[in-house]
Amino acid sequence: MNRIEQYQGNLLNHIEALYRPGERELALALVEALGCSVSDTGFSGDGPESFLAVHPNPGDADIRNNAFYISPMRPEQQALEASLARLARDDRELRAALEGYRGAARTLPFGVSHFGLRYVSEDALKEAYAAVGETLSERLGERLHLRIFHPEDGEGAQATMVQAFVYQDVIVSGSFTYGQLIELQGPAR
Repeated sequence: MNRIEQYQGNLLNHIEALYRPGERELALALVEALGCSVSDTGFSGDGPESFLAVHPNPGDADIRNNAFYISPMRPEQQALEASLARLARDDRELRAALEGYRGAARTLPFGVSHFGLRYVSEDALKEAYAAVGETLSERLGERLHLRIFHPEDGEGAQATMVQAFVYQDVIVSGSFTYGQLIELQGPAR
């Protein structure tokens, strides 16, 4: 099977992630560092920028399947994010809870909401997480954190795969206040 549309069962169709206004190029840099290709869907909803389909398998650019979308955050979410940021700044208990959550996402990400991308080999996986670190760590600073689990470490969820968790707030499927984990996984040698 070369194209996902040939698969005959039910499957996960897509996830929509958002980026902040003015950060489209940064979002593109992130997904391209992950080894994904991008195509324009031609759909812009009620905003000025079209939605982009991100393809984990660059050889299959079907915008309807095995893709996630990135699009600009809507004004309604911008207002919500601003309120959350203000509340977190002013409320010590909320700020501590948020920092606890972010700390868990950075250090022990299992059980923290995320989506995953599967790579065909450990080399392809290493290439992706190295590209993320090299391309974006200086630009993003504290907005990006990478944690890698190898089977021999004994801390990962699987004895047969390498898992790299990218915690960032460039593209999210939820709240920018929480950030977003993306798990990159591939077979261990």
